[in-house]
Amino acid sequence: MNYKINEVRKVCGFYVNESHLINILLPHLNQRISEGVKIVTILEDDLINNVNELLSKINLSKNTQEKILKINWKSNPDCKYSQIETKLNEKDINNIDIIIKGNKEYIEIANKNVQKAIKNIQGKEINIINFYKIGEDRNIDYIIENYDYKLETSGVKKIEKLNKAKIS
Repeated sequence: MNYKINEVRKVCGFYVNESHLINILLPHLNQRISEGVKIVTILEDDLINNVNELLSKINLSKNTQEKILKINWKSNPDCKYSQIETKLNEKDINNIDIIIKGNKEYIEIANKNVQKAIKNIQGKEINIINFYKIGEDRNIDYIIENYDYKLETSGVKKIEKLNKAKIS
């Protein structure tokens, strides 16, 4: 058999509160759902109330709103490998966005389990989107150094790396 290696893109995002997070996510979700991308969430805390509140205030088609509400917005405090692998291993799905939100330790554990699960599936295009709350980790520059892309309300943007070499 000829296996295609997964194409994985790591993306970061920053938010000040859960409402802000949902404001960043909704345009992205709207686009990705229309493209047939599966959305998987790994959340330390529930976001369903924030999603419901914001959806009630914006103009999206009923079909799109229903698809957004079908996403699992409930917390998954354990973020176990076996649960993640099951979510990623659907045969008919080739594109997956994995949204991870929690404190720094939770994000690290979730990413280790996602990386382990990805090794057991083939031929997928996967975006791993890690969301960090501004204020919990003040070293945003250090976080950004580990990513090539950032999700903003205007979409996924390539991060321009600063050349930190000294100029003599």
